[in-house]
Amino acid sequence: MVEYVVIGGGVVGAATAWSLASRGAEVTLLEANELASGASGGPGRRGVRANGRDLRELPLARRALELWPELDGILGAPTGYRRNGLLRVYDVEIAGVSGWQSLPARVQAQRAAGVPCEIVDRARLDEMQPGIAEQVRFALYAPNDGTADHPATTRAFAKAAVELGAIIIEQSMVDKLAAGRDGSVVVHLATGDRLRATRGVILAANRSAPRLLGDSAGLSLPMWEKATQITFVTAPPGFTLNHQIGHSRRSLSVKMTDEGHVMLSGGRPGGWDPVSGVGTPDPEVLRSTMADVAATLPALADAEVVAVDNSRADTSTIDLIPVIDTVPGMESVFVAAGWSGHGFALAPAVAEALTTWALDGTRPESLRPFTLDRLGAASRN
Repeated sequence: MVEYVVIGGGVVGAATAWSLASRGAEVTLLEANELASGASGGPGRRGVRANGRDLRELPLARRALELWPELDGILGAPTGYRRNGLLRVYDVEIAGVSGWQSLPARVQAQRAAGVPCEIVDRARLDEMQPGIAEQVRFALYAPNDGTADHPATTRAFAKAAVELGAIIIEQSMVDKLAAGRDGSVVVHLATGDRLRATRGVILAANRSAPRLLGDSAGLSLPMWEKATQITFVTAPPGFTLNHQIGHSRRSLSVKMTDEGHVMLSGGRPGGWDPVSGVGTPDPEVLRSTMADVAATLPALADAEVVAVDNSRADTSTIDLIPVIDTVPGMESVFVAAGWSGHGFALAPAVAEALTTWALDGTRPESLRPFTLDRLGAASRN
């Protein structure tokens, strides 16, 4: 018996376990495999950004950017966080938010949410990041954005949680959740063991959330899995990346790794088998990625490919923002899944808000957009 059970040893689960423990709660975290074995693992660096986000995520993103610089000291372990700013470039004028005429409106919305940003014209862009393709006319710069190490951050949260008294049990798969008569939740493990959570369960196991909600609450959660393909290339002699680069209309994100390679991502998925949990790099995705980077940073057009990875799957929702909500009929079960590639940067703020909700019983305003019912999530019963 324990007050709270957190299911899932990724960054959101580990951060929430730490946040609950830091407020005096009794916590056990269950991970089916090993910490950071899913989307919270893998090579390279991940973006910690507010720039270009869905407007509904901006309050969480603003709070997260306040928390990230302090995490190493608070957790007593390195996250690899670096604040180097994000340039989101615009090369055409087209209808919608990908064209540069949308920039003043984007700036107004982001600043209103407390996210510093500014429009950069071509002359200043050449100073900030030499080598940007000539067709790029403008960029939106967010100086507080940065990058961090995904598995290192997950393990830092887990280590700090244990130091506060949390229990972490790896290789512990959850089969089902059952509501107790007294408002508790019984967690059924694959081993046959059971663990009673007297105050609540936080379901942060990204890939397992649809299965567990279907088996436990008869809830059909409309999510799908994808494994984003990441490419690592050599940095040509003299090439310097002063900031992260994102693109308003191309599936492209450019970062430098700690090893000095250039990391190319942006959301294109490679092959993925959800049954076996095995990803297969897609040559067509690699070609598209290299074409996009050549059109944005010509110096990388002929860069040597060092590695391609799509071994880690995330879950997505139809509107590309997560589900953070309680489960109908099991109101002491909180689900946090469907991150659509956005979970890492938001994790410190999500954990803080989830902890407040679980302990105090009131949903924070920052979590109100992420309801289950917006997706048409339906009962199977």
